[in-house]
Amino acid sequence: MGGAQAVAAMAFGTETIRPVEKICGPGSAWVVEAKRQVFGMVGVDLLPGPSEIAVLADETARPEWVAADLVAQAEHGPGSQIFMLTPSMKVLGKVLAHVLSQSSRQARAKYLRDVLRKGATLVWTKDLAQAVELAEAIAPEHLSLQCRGAKKIAEKIRCAGGVFIGNHSAVALGDYVAGPSHTLPTGGAGRAFAGLRVEDFVKRVSVVEYGSGAVRKSAKATGILARLERLDAHADSVETRLANGRERSFAGPVRRRLRSPWVWTARGGRRSKREFPFSITCSIFSRGTVFLIWR
Repeated sequence: MGGAQAVAAMAFGTETIRPVEKICGPGSAWVVEAKRQVFGMVGVDLLPGPSEIAVLADETARPEWVAADLVAQAEHGPGSQIFMLTPSMKVLGKVLAHVLSQSSRQARAKYLRDVLRKGATLVWTKDLAQAVELAEAIAPEHLSLQCRGAKKIAEKIRCAGGVFIGNHSAVALGDYVAGPSHTLPTGGAGRAFAGLRVEDFVKRVSVVEYGSGAVRKSAKATGILARLERLDAHADSVETRLANGRERSFAGPVRRRLRSPWVWTARGGRRSKREFPFSITCSIFSRGTVFLIWR
């Protein structure tokens, strides 16, 4: 099962498929949109769309290898984005010639040419530094560094799904056997997201425990911050724990918002109409149990 219909089946369930908690993995534009629409009902990893590659190449690159990586990326289909950035016009010309030659020899030559025509961009830059700057702006899914000083450049890259260092590191190796995740951010999402990883399948739960001494140390700061946000009840919920168990009445700015509740006391069973300066269902008496019943 695949496509947007698979996302719907896993999110909502069918007669034979139980709803899942999280949906992970790449897909077409329709799959990405389906994941976007069910996000919140289920978790999703990220929204990886059509595949991307950007190759930084200089005169140390092998033009035929660069072209092979670009043509391979085109096999991912319509919408694929293919970039080659180089400060050498000579390299650019050779890569273009090899792209045309290699794509024409493939079994799906017509299909590849159409993808390349719509999605391939070859850029002649002022220098390698400008090429790196453009690559960071693109934030591609795959960034191939087939240039001098590739390792040092890789250390500066912050916005890419995966970085492939050196002429021998074909992007296709990352697709199948290299090891790192093959589910990577696309469409510029590499500026904010990382690829799918083990941590995406682990859900952390925060656990908080305070003793009386720790409450005393934190109460003042909590009260100041809460009242700055005009959340007096937040402050009161901490400060009441400093009263050694004695109940307090918290009449404050909320007084004007209250209605009169009917009150039934467990000790004596009498009902009376009484005004209270807050709208929270709780006890404000030091003795007895009180239920507030709103009309």
